[in-house]
Amino acid sequence: MDKRLTEIKKKLEKYGQEHLLMFYDKMNLEEQKQLLNKIENIDFELMENLYKNANQVPDLKKEIIEPVEYVEKAKLTSAEKNMFEQKGIEAIRKGKYAVVTMAGGQGTRLGHKGPKGTYDLGLDSQKSIFELLCEGIKKAMFKYETIIPWYIMTSEENNNQTIQFFEEHNYFGYPKEAVHFFKQGQLPMLDLERKNIVKRKWWN
Repeated sequence: MDKRLTEIKKKLEKYGQEHLLMFYDKMNLEEQKQLLNKIENIDFELMENLYKNANQVPDLKKEIIEPVEYVEKAKLTSAEKNMFEQKGIEAIRKGKYAVVTMAGGQGTRLGHKGPKGTYDLGLDSQKSIFELLCEGIKKAMFKYETIIPWYIMTSEENNNQTIQFFEEHNYFGYPKEAVHFFKQGQLPMLDLERKNIVKRKWWN
């Protein structure tokens, strides 16, 4: 048994998740490698803490709920509105502003095969959600004469499709180096006994 597999077995024993390797010997080498990679990337400590917290009833009497500070735009004077606007413009031009798009979902509920951002809303222009978002960012880029970083959160499921879509559409005319893709973190599903759920195909 190699050192890597031994270490992973120890890790699984510590958290009571040994069953994740129950089909290891039935897998081919590539499947084994993928499984070990996935197990190594699981934050079992976080998973344990989240599970424990989810089953604890909070003592609301000890919680102090206070309103957050806010500014009512309608009550601002013209001078105050201008001051806030200038601060915003200054932040954008100094590169302190970025756009983040949460795009980890699929368009299944829309009847669309593929990432939700690639969905055509049915407009005459036939533009996708991603392209419409990009148009707003491009307008700001020209208006404030600066390139605004665009961070797009994908998922393990749609990351490659999303990147391919942007490449096929030449990033909708936006600077490629300003567009950054990153995958959202994932935690495995647990059953009522706190065991990681194994994909059904390995039960067949």
